[in-house]
Amino acid sequence: MSEAMPEQVEEQQQVEPPQPAVLTRRLNRAFGPIVAGMVIDVVDFATFGPIGFILGLPVGGFAGYWMGRCLGLSRRSSFFCALAAGVYCTLPFTELIPLATLVGAYVRFRESGGEALPEATDSAEPEAAAESDATADNNPML
Repeated sequence: MSEAMPEQVEEQQQVEPPQPAVLTRRLNRAFGPIVAGMVIDVVDFATFGPIGFILGLPVGGFAGYWMGRCLGLSRRSSFFCALAAGVYCTLPFTELIPLATLVGAYVRFRESGGEALPEATDSAEPEAAAESDATADNNPML
């Protein structure tokens, strides 16, 4: 009888929406690298043409360092990010290629690889695997 009570208590608890600080951190973690790449790409587009040879390195470097710090990188990592962003904004013919955005998306994709899957997904996988095994057994072509 004592075992049934904790189940009832769990059912009575309501799920509260996340706090604003938690929501902000989650949004930054999810979209931070992509938005950072978009900012660097906008700076690259703003330094289009011959102006990029003059302003590309300092403006791109400043934007890269600032975005690195906003993403929580160390000062050393932010410096290397600034160097890469400055060179990227200085190079000609990179204005129309969203390379920084793609790199940001790739970084986020790589970070998400180590996260645990939701429980609902884990419970559905054995059933799907059992169904595919049954289908393979019944299909002589496989």
